[in-house]
Amino acid sequence: MEDIWLDLIDRTNNCYWKKVGYLIPGNSTCLGGNISFDLLDLHHLEYLTLVYPSFRVCSYPFDTVERSWVKDLNWISGLSSLKCLDLSYVNLSSATHWLDSINKLPSLVTLSLQNCSLHYLPYSFPNWNMTSLSYLSLSHNNFVNSELPKWLSNDTTIETLYMVYSNIQGPISNVEWGKLCNLQKLYLEQNKLNGDISRVVEELSKCSNPTIEVLSLGENVLTGKLPNSLGHLKNFRILSISFNMISGTVLASIEQLSRLEILYFGENQLKRPLPESIFNLSELTALQLTTNALEGNQSFTKSLCKTPSTESFIPILWKKFFNQLEQYNQIGGSLPRIVNFPSTYQIWTVGFYFSYYYGVMVDLSSNHFHGSLPLWPTMTDLNLANNWFSGCIPLNIGHVMTKLQVLDLSGNDFIGTIPYSITSVKQLLRLDLSDNHLSGKIPDWWYDLQQLQVIDLSGNNLSGTIPPSVCSPLSLFWLRLCRNNFSRGLPKSLRNCNSLLTLDIAENKITGTIPKWFGESLLSLHKLRMTSNMIHGRIPPQLCQLSNNHQILHLSHNNLTGSIPSCLGTLSGLKLVKFYKWFPNYLYFSYVFTPKMELIEKGTKDTYTFTLGQVNLIDISCNNLQGEIPNEITALPALSTLNLSRNQLS
Repeated sequence: MEDIWLDLIDRTNNCYWKKVGYLIPGNSTCLGGNISFDLLDLHHLEYLTLVYPSFRVCSYPFDTVERSWVKDLNWISGLSSLKCLDLSYVNLSSATHWLDSINKLPSLVTLSLQNCSLHYLPYSFPNWNMTSLSYLSLSHNNFVNSELPKWLSNDTTIETLYMVYSNIQGPISNVEWGKLCNLQKLYLEQNKLNGDISRVVEELSKCSNPTIEVLSLGENVLTGKLPNSLGHLKNFRILSISFNMISGTVLASIEQLSRLEILYFGENQLKRPLPESIFNLSELTALQLTTNALEGNQSFTKSLCKTPSTESFIPILWKKFFNQLEQYNQIGGSLPRIVNFPSTYQIWTVGFYFSYYYGVMVDLSSNHFHGSLPLWPTMTDLNLANNWFSGCIPLNIGHVMTKLQVLDLSGNDFIGTIPYSITSVKQLLRLDLSDNHLSGKIPDWWYDLQQLQVIDLSGNNLSGTIPPSVCSPLSLFWLRLCRNNFSRGLPKSLRNCNSLLTLDIAENKITGTIPKWFGESLLSLHKLRMTSNMIHGRIPPQLCQLSNNHQILHLSHNNLTGSIPSCLGTLSGLKLVKFYKWFPNYLYFSYVFTPKMELIEKGTKDTYTFTLGQVNLIDISCNNLQGEIPNEITALPALSTLNLSRNQLS
């Protein structure tokens, strides 16, 4: 006998887009209205999915309905043959006793109540009847004062458990994890769980044949240390515990996890040397250890560079994702979760991103690694920012690491010059060498790097002039050269930076005047920072022609004279208050990038990163400007900081 389905998923999402006001081409319509009580006559129904359509289910109608809703779930017990129930995105906020009703379905195997506005999660629950339940998703709800429920210990058939971003708090030890020996995938990230992580690992390892493959506990408040029993969980593919307060060391027993593909340990309190054996894991494709107190020495960096014939990292993860994505397109269902990403923010913080190529990515930023720079021939994304690496950047870096697309060596102790071999890295998208001790001139070979979108050389000892070729990459949108020793005027070649969103040349020794062509050629510019230079002359009125989205005009501590142009009041980007936060996969790039700029507000110098997009500023203080403050400036309601101090205004 074939399975009996009732599947009302809107796989086109057309109904959603219509609701939010988009025009959808064609004659597509949206199902809606009331679902009849006749549904309860389908006693042999095995699969029921009501995701997305606008239905009012078995209750009285409301006049305004944003999405499907159900008043209660008492009616569900009449569908006694159900094996799969998916009510994701259906509003169940009024269904207080939802679990009592669903517990009357003894054949249920799959239950998905994701994003259902559930507020009540019972802590204990007697008479557990769902003895076949293997998949449970309660993610993206907003449970009030709810702990991890004890009744999960009774679900001994569970294989996959999703309770992501649901405001779950309290001890993670509420569940007797040692009873769940069929558990394969556990996703509890982005909650408020506390307690010792060793309790979970030790209990899972007591199973005679541990099946756990995915343990994702990121973004909680877990403490404790990883126990040696971690090595017993040999089926691990994904181990993610980032953004907790876990201490101790990364254990040598991790080398026993030969199937490990994803390892996220960032944003914890781990310390001491990292075991070199971690790089013998041949399946490892993504490693994130950022912001700990880990250490490494010269022997450590050499071990990173060992490259067997099969390569240190095999990019099989991408193959799996696209193979399953192809299956998803053919047969439908939920999008496969090859890797669990605790949040959008963390996706980009850890340096793991989707793209249409196989990539090898390592993020070891914000630790205590030291020694010389390791070179990986197969690396595409390397982030070693904020460590203690020293010495010169190897002259052959570009000849060895030809596949690089992102190179972030910022915040280390590198000396010497920028190697010419970087010109061999033709696919380079982002180059960040900021906050080191590099010296000499900026090389004039940027014509060879036509894919570059981000150049950050700030905070070094570079001197000379800004070379003409720096704007030759047509996609360059971020150019940051502040806090160096550049002198002379600005090259006319800067007018070729047509895609530039940010130009930061502050805190140098640049002379000359502000070019009129800034407002004629750099029409995409959002942020212009030229503070603390030796620039003189008037503020050209052409500057008022800058982008409609211009947010930051920072010209303080120069020798500017004349009056304040009244046309500054026409900067339309400062007329509309925008409430948004920088999201790292913004329109212009598809890789890890965090904006960074030093600004002075209320007399305090701060470094802005993710909130930089919220700053609207005009600062032309500490110059020799004269005349009256133009009334037109009062027409900028979105302006958050205006500093005209230390001039000669009347």
